[in-house]
Amino acid sequence: MLWKLLKYDFRSMGKSFALIWPAALVLALINHFTLPYDEGVVETNELLAVVLIIAFVSVLFAMFVAVMIFVIQRFYKGLLGDEGYLMHTLPVGPGQLVLSKLICAVVTSVVSLAVMFVACLLMVPIRWGQVLRIAFFQDLWQGLMANPDAMVYLLEFLLVCGLSLILFITMTYLSMAIGHLFRRRIIMSVVAFIGLDILGTVYLDFLDRLKILGHILNADTHATFLGFSAMMLPPILLFTAGTIWILGHRLNLE
Repeated sequence: MLWKLLKYDFRSMGKSFALIWPAALVLALINHFTLPYDEGVVETNELLAVVLIIAFVSVLFAMFVAVMIFVIQRFYKGLLGDEGYLMHTLPVGPGQLVLSKLICAVVTSVVSLAVMFVACLLMVPIRWGQVLRIAFFQDLWQGLMANPDAMVYLLEFLLVCGLSLILFITMTYLSMAIGHLFRRRIIMSVVAFIGLDILGTVYLDFLDRLKILGHILNADTHATFLGFSAMMLPPILLFTAGTIWILGHRLNLE
């Protein structure tokens, strides 16, 4: 059943970003051939390039805003709003409903970041013929062999970034679930988010008092990355469990 929920959420994601993702890539390609990288470009081309850059940056900003709105709206409308009446009648528990929204939100955020990265690469006049030559990959392989920890560092860094994203999303979900328990739902959701952020500061202070945070910061790079990842797991689990409990025991859609 989780797979069917994911298909439904991913279908909504496709409809929401079907235009903005290709638009960012198309504008990046246009900028690639329009920006005055070479000397002697006429002024009209420079003016056109400025306009296209503004359009490109605007699309990237719109993509960022769209991701934020999508993450909030899919959870609120799907589980706390009008669609919630239908979703909570399905033969699934609130855990699968929350997990489906969470996975879709993470995938949407990651794909949007990937589109931004690829768009920036397309805009820069890289000589891909030289980049993709065999010697380049030989040099890259030799560099990785000389520093085998480089790939591990990258994976650990991506793990920390991914858990940070999940932590932010789960905290947002719990804030909306708490806010839905009150009459002024939007205001109380914001208050709940601020309160959870303060609790996060208290959590870090508690770890610091136990000397755990200091050991993590003073350890080697691998231990630091893994330590930060381990630090984020308890809040993620608590936020997720709190959201599931509210949806299962205290939810009122009236």
